[in-house]
Amino acid sequence: MMDTLKDWLFWIPAWFWITLVVHFTILGTVAYLILLERKVASWVQDRIGPNRVGFDFGLPFLWFLKGMNGLGQPLADGLKFIFKEDYRPGGVDKILFTLAPGIMILTIIISIAAVPWGGIKQSTRAIDLGVNDTSAPVPADQLTAAAQKKLPPGEVVYGVPTPADQPGTYNVTFRYSFQIADLDIGVLFILATLSLAVYGVVIGGWASNNKYSFLGGLRATANMISYEVPLGLAVLTIVLMYGTLDLGTIVEKQAWMWHGIIPAWNIFTQPLAFLMFLVCIHAEANRAPFDLAEAEQELVGGYHTEYSSMRFALFFLAEYAGMLTTSAVCVALFFGGWHFPGLTGNTDPNNPAVTSHLLIAIVRCVVFFVKTLLIIFVFMWVRWSLPRFRFDQLMGLAWRALIPMSLVILFATAVVIYFFGHDRALMRVGGKMGLILLAANVVTLIVFFGAYLLLPAPPPTNRRIRIPGSRFNPEPALSA
Repeated sequence: MMDTLKDWLFWIPAWFWITLVVHFTILGTVAYLILLERKVASWVQDRIGPNRVGFDFGLPFLWFLKGMNGLGQPLADGLKFIFKEDYRPGGVDKILFTLAPGIMILTIIISIAAVPWGGIKQSTRAIDLGVNDTSAPVPADQLTAAAQKKLPPGEVVYGVPTPADQPGTYNVTFRYSFQIADLDIGVLFILATLSLAVYGVVIGGWASNNKYSFLGGLRATANMISYEVPLGLAVLTIVLMYGTLDLGTIVEKQAWMWHGIIPAWNIFTQPLAFLMFLVCIHAEANRAPFDLAEAEQELVGGYHTEYSSMRFALFFLAEYAGMLTTSAVCVALFFGGWHFPGLTGNTDPNNPAVTSHLLIAIVRCVVFFVKTLLIIFVFMWVRWSLPRFRFDQLMGLAWRALIPMSLVILFATAVVIYFFGHDRALMRVGGKMGLILLAANVVTLIVFFGAYLLLPAPPPTNRRIRIPGSRFNPEPALSA
C-alpha cells in the first residue's frame, strides 16, 4: 500500500507541490506583512502597536490564546474586509470597476512563478524503462529518451541511466529546479508581468468616475513608466555581467566566495545598480515616499478612493504581494538568492546550485525568504522615515538623476567586461574583476555628482516667497 502511494506521489510533478507551498506561504506572509507594517510604524513612532487581538474569538475557554502580541490582528482585518459593505457608487463602469483589483492581484501572483527559491534538487530512482533486455547494449540516447518519458513534467534526466537489480529496471538520475517555473527569461518575465499592474491602477482610477481617482491613476502611470526605465537598466547591468536572463543561473553564479571569506554577491560589485533598483521598486509599488497616486492630503485616497470591502482588500494585498515579489528579485540579483556562507550539500562540483538533500533545498528556501523579509523591512522603514515627494521632485529624481546614472553605470560595466572579462567557462565574476567593477561604481558616482553641479538648475517650482511678519523670513510688517 505504501509503495503504491509512493509511486502515485512520484508521478505528480515537483512543481505542483512547490506551487502549493509557495502560494500559500506568500498569501499567509502578505497577511502578516500588514501586522509587521504596523509594528514597524509603532517602533519608529515609539509606541506599542497592535497587541490585543489573539485567537480566542471572545470565547472564555480559549483564554490562553488571548492577546498573543497581536498575532490575530491580520485575521481580524480580513474578517472586517469580508463583512464591510461592498459599496459601488453610481456612474461607475461596473465591469472595469471590478476587473481592476483583479488585474492587480493576478499579475503579482503570476510573477512569483519565476523566482528561484532553492536551487536544483537531484534525485535517483529505479524505474522500469520498458526496454527489452537483449545481448546487445542499449544505446545511451535511447535509454535517456525512455527515461525522460517516464519522468513527470519539469524533471530532466541527468546522465545515462544505469542498470538496476531487476531486469529492465534502470537507476535514473534526474534534476528539477526548486521553483514553480524554470524559465530562461525569468528576469524579463517578472518585469514584464509586474509592469502590467499599472493597468489595474489606471483602470480602477478611470472606472471610478471620480476626479480624485482619475488624478491618482494618471500620477501612478507617470510614476511607474518613469521608474521602469532605470529599473530595467539596473537589471540590464546584472544581465550584462552574466550573459543570461535566467534568475536561477544568476543566483548560481553568485554562490561562491572570494578568497574564501567574502560572498561573491552583486551588492559588492554593483552597489549603485542596487541602490537604483531599490529606489525603483519603491516607486513601482507606489510606496512612500513615492505614494503620490494615493496621497490622502491631496487626493483623498487616489485611485482606490471609491473602493471598499474585498475590492479594496485586493488592491491592499496586491501592494504587499508586489513588495514581496520585487524584494525576492532584488535578493536574487544582488544578494546571492539562496546562497549562504557555509551552507553546503553540493552534489555537482561544477554547479553549486545542485544538491541531493531535500533538507538543504528547504533550508535554502528559508534563507532566500529571510533575505526577502529584510528587504521588505527596508520598505517599511523608509515609509515611516521619509516625507512624500512633490510630483516635480518625483519626476526630477527619475529623469535627471536615476536614468543618466543607470546609463553611465551600464556603459562602465560594458567597458570593464570588454577589457578585463571574466572566466568565460564559469561566467563568474572573479575577485579582481569585482574590485574593478566596484571602483567603476565609485568613479561613476564621483563623475556624476561633478557633472550634476554643472547642469542647469531645475525649474524653480514651488520656490520660497517672503512672508511679512514671518519668524522664518524676518521682514518688517506692512503698515496699516
